[in-house]
Amino acid sequence: MITSAHLFEESRVANIAVPGGLGVHECRIIWRRHDETCDAALLEASSDLIHGASDYSVEAIRWGKISGISALNGCEAIGYPQISLSEKGEPDTEQIVGTVKPGSSIFRGRYVLDNTHSVPAPRNAVQSPWQGMSGAALFFDEYLIGIISGDPTQWGNSRVEAIPVATLLDDADFCDAVQRSAGSRPRMLEVERQRSQSDDIADDSPLFPWQPVSETDPIAFGIHRVPSSPDFPDIVEYLPRSIDSHLDAILQSLEETGGMLLLTGDSASGKSRALYESMRRNLANWEVCNPDPDIDITNLPTSARRERKAVWLDDLHSYLHATGLTPALLDSLTNSNFIILATLRTEFYDHYAGEKGSLRDAGPRIPSSPGRVIRAAHHVALERIWDEHEREFAARSSDPRVSDALNSDRTYGLAEYLAAGPQVLRAWKSASRVNGNPRGAALVAAAVDLARTGVGTSIPSSSIERLHERYLANAGGPALRPEELDEAWQWAGEIILGVTSPLIPSTHGTWKPFDYLVSNSARESHPRDIPDEIWNEVLQIVDDSRRILVSNVAKFAGKLDTAKSALLPLAEADVLDGLVNLGAVLAFEKDYAGARNFFSRASTLGDTTATHNLGSLAYIQGDLEQARAWYTSAIENGEKQSIAALGLVHEKLGDQEGAIAIWRRGTEAGDPTSAFHYSEWLGSKWQSDEAKQALKVAADGDVPFAALSYAGLLLKKHDHVTANSYLTKAYETAQKQGYLGDTVGCLIAGVTAYAMGDMTAGREWWNVAEERGADIEWLVYDAEPLSPGLSHLAINRDIFERLGEEQVRLIMQLVWAGDCLDCGYPLRDGVPALYIDDNYNWGAAKLFHFGLCRFPRWNDSALQTFSKDVGISWKSLALGIPIEQELVPALLVNPSIEAAHLVLEDNAWFATSECGPRSASSKHLGLTPLWQGVPLEAPDNHVAAFVADGEIAVQALVNAWSAPADDRVVSLVRQYGGLLLITSSAFAPRGDPDEEEVQMVLQSWDTMARWVTLHPSAGT
Repeated sequence: MITSAHLFEESRVANIAVPGGLGVHECRIIWRRHDETCDAALLEASSDLIHGASDYSVEAIRWGKISGISALNGCEAIGYPQISLSEKGEPDTEQIVGTVKPGSSIFRGRYVLDNTHSVPAPRNAVQSPWQGMSGAALFFDEYLIGIISGDPTQWGNSRVEAIPVATLLDDADFCDAVQRSAGSRPRMLEVERQRSQSDDIADDSPLFPWQPVSETDPIAFGIHRVPSSPDFPDIVEYLPRSIDSHLDAILQSLEETGGMLLLTGDSASGKSRALYESMRRNLANWEVCNPDPDIDITNLPTSARRERKAVWLDDLHSYLHATGLTPALLDSLTNSNFIILATLRTEFYDHYAGEKGSLRDAGPRIPSSPGRVIRAAHHVALERIWDEHEREFAARSSDPRVSDALNSDRTYGLAEYLAAGPQVLRAWKSASRVNGNPRGAALVAAAVDLARTGVGTSIPSSSIERLHERYLANAGGPALRPEELDEAWQWAGEIILGVTSPLIPSTHGTWKPFDYLVSNSARESHPRDIPDEIWNEVLQIVDDSRRILVSNVAKFAGKLDTAKSALLPLAEADVLDGLVNLGAVLAFEKDYAGARNFFSRASTLGDTTATHNLGSLAYIQGDLEQARAWYTSAIENGEKQSIAALGLVHEKLGDQEGAIAIWRRGTEAGDPTSAFHYSEWLGSKWQSDEAKQALKVAADGDVPFAALSYAGLLLKKHDHVTANSYLTKAYETAQKQGYLGDTVGCLIAGVTAYAMGDMTAGREWWNVAEERGADIEWLVYDAEPLSPGLSHLAINRDIFERLGEEQVRLIMQLVWAGDCLDCGYPLRDGVPALYIDDNYNWGAAKLFHFGLCRFPRWNDSALQTFSKDVGISWKSLALGIPIEQELVPALLVNPSIEAAHLVLEDNAWFATSECGPRSASSKHLGLTPLWQGVPLEAPDNHVAAFVADGEIAVQALVNAWSAPADDRVVSLVRQYGGLLLITSSAFAPRGDPDEEEVQMVLQSWDTMARWVTLHPSAGT
């Protein structure tokens, strides 16, 4: 029998009362462990606790270890909690059924069981209602996966924690005790989340009608009608789009895992049609539900028990409210293998996805539920303008409406013309004139601006009428001879081309502007251009389900007072989204005390994002201990975004080992930001065998950072063949994650593309990463055409700001793509990374493989890392230089191909070559600019020339440079008793220069020279 260790303190014998009249049994404690990780004891009973138990053996127990961090539904534990005591105080059983979340309480080493049913009230204010459940076995199907250990009170008794069975079986003493007592050792089995089995009976709700995908009507799924044409249907045949294969690939992957696919684009760009057709192609055997956006869909997961279920959410912003698609509902649907198919107009996606944070960011972000839902989706964007490939397919259609669209103005996309978007837009814009319908146009303008705020698509006619006078006045007012109000409404609601009207009548006297007009206005102007009168009206008519979106748009428009006013009713009602978003707006205003108040209220009510943000507030105000406490609490309650931030806190406190341990656990939990930090650390510690092994494990998984870093490690070990395979793996994995909507995957795909020299792919991936909310801390800078040195350079924004554009360009002219200064392998055509080692008043600018060996950074710490085997490359050439009609021997050297020198003067950094003007080396070597004239002969014991048959050389302090020399140059050196040492960064690393190129090098601004006397031992 396994139970909780804390129940028995130090005793070795326990009496166990088995309810149900089975008596009291004496048990001997044969193993106990009570520490931070484990609270369990193994008991051996003197007789069977349950009748017939002797028929079972240890081998029959299926000891389960959960594979991965996906939630497991239908887990259960049966125990004897205090809440189940009868009125006479007799114990009875209680069965907790819920979802185990392996991704929660990772640091505590616990499983978390979320109770599916309502939480029972405690018997008193002190005791938990689950007191007495400690030691109860936790099962998933036939697998024993844990032992109930406690009740985290901050969750209001809605969950209990369990010690994973894997913790017990990892303890050799436990396994030995089991073997001594039962005769065999327990064997661990992997437990994976299984797809639910099909039920013969569907529990369909009238609110959620399910229908076979193959039998759906496209118009009912938001597909626009097109202008009527004899002998042709209301919608045209599907015209393939370039993103079709991408959508298909995502849907095929979601068939196994469940999840959400979000397609964004402008109104009438064809996004609903493209997503619908992909659903028909890939999910034809599935059933789909298309719920009304105004109903409560929180019970959607229980509306059907059969598998192969899809949920269609066209115009997703209409579903992003408290009784709509919340993060919790999305998790539940995904865990039940539902596929959620959603579309969203670009302008609303921009408002939600504007919740940006750097990979290194630990500060407050706007943590709305809508934003979190969108970030969890696999996102694909659809362009409104059709490309040539798409137009070629469309040209094959026999439908005259398609032909007309192809022949129309290319300013608009084909789908827009087919949906009559430009035609309705033209009718609206041309109505503001004498003998037109200027008042009708003003009604439409007022409705469009109201809809742009996010207030909703069904707008009261009274609001439109109140506001339209302003738009009418701006258009010309009485001079336009405006029509009467009734006539204006009639015009605004008149159907054009048999498709739609500028304003579409809705229920209860409300109107909806044609969404194409709303999208067009959003493209042509910023939300800050929406008049104040509109915002004032919005606050009067906004529904609670729209307050979050209205607040986000208002904040985007710079209307912070409106953003706060929209949220205040939600916050006053303790709606979590309202509290957290209002706190975020106040934090944006740097009202940290006010923000803390709202975050604290939300955290007390169980919102983990609020707990994270309390840590963020403490972090940015310098209270690292408080930040650590809040982040730890958030993580224990399942908030993954706090893991990397907690690591940063430990790093800032000087606890590097603690930070690394946290990032390692975060990486194992699937947190990409933690993986980024961990991979950086692993890359910097490649000398450690343990780090090498850990890095390989991560590289063999699906962490592209690790594969990239491991490729760099293999280059250091001169295994370039295997390194290339891991570089390819990093790129393929990052691309796959990027295609499936992962922002960090897009970022690393860009890094890897740049590292391989694919500039186009690198830019494309980084553009997608930025569109999805990544704050990329690096940039790839391009040199001017025909400029010497580097064509491209990866730098971080800190370097760019410290140096300035002029000095960055100069560095690119001073260095060349030779060998990486970490691994020694050639940089070739890849974009090199610029790494600055700051030595107080001078610095070294060095080149490395981007991502494989180093990420761009300005290192201003006292710690600098150097490769043991790799030195800076140099190139030399022996030649004779004509000076005043005489030929003088010279050794031309580029002493530092992959590095430049930085000098700090008057708080400004200046770049020069390693031995160039202002450099420390030129001063120590006595070099002067060649453009000032040929230096005089001057003996120097620290610098000497040497000569031998076929070679000349210079020993200069710690450097020694040599070059092959023909008999003529050797003879000149002996004749003159020395040679000119000429250093220049303009001396290219590849190929020998011709006479014209040598003259260009000699005229370079950083070409330096000095006379070097032949060493006496060399003879004359």
